[in-house]
Amino acid sequence: MSTVCFIFAPKMMNKNMDNTLFNLAFTAKEIQLVFRRFAAGMSVDVPIEAIGILLAVYYKEDLIQQDIAEIVRKDKSAVLRHIDNLEQKGLVQRVTAANDRRRNVINITDEGKRFIAEISGKADELFSLLSEGLSSIDVRMLNEILNHIRNRAKMI
Repeated sequence: MSTVCFIFAPKMMNKNMDNTLFNLAFTAKEIQLVFRRFAAGMSVDVPIEAIGILLAVYYKEDLIQQDIAEIVRKDKSAVLRHIDNLEQKGLVQRVTAANDRRRNVINITDEGKRFIAEISGKADELFSLLSEGLSSIDVRMLNEILNHIRNRAKMI
């Protein structure tokens, strides 16, 4: 879907927002925009697209570029650009694999771990505001539904 569609379609869809797929896409876009505002002024400026890469190496050590690309569902060249950027900022480091000196693995640095803690705090703060008025059962159900939709989308 083009950027133009995201700019104009929500205004048109407000009259009759009965298409769940569009509603989901517009909601995700709106949350992304709000999250960017929340993340402004953090200790390190990291594009929102690179945060997924940083989270991948935070949760799993010794990933190679191909593994990261599969996890975040981006092409290898885009991942490489983000890794270069994250490495320049001191958030990740390339290390020669112990079992194969031809391969470089990507690991998070201590500074990267501090950044994850900082961004996680911002995410928690934003989620508290977004989920205001929802019960814990509502939130659990929302997560179950989103997980189901994401898993089905991966199968298609």
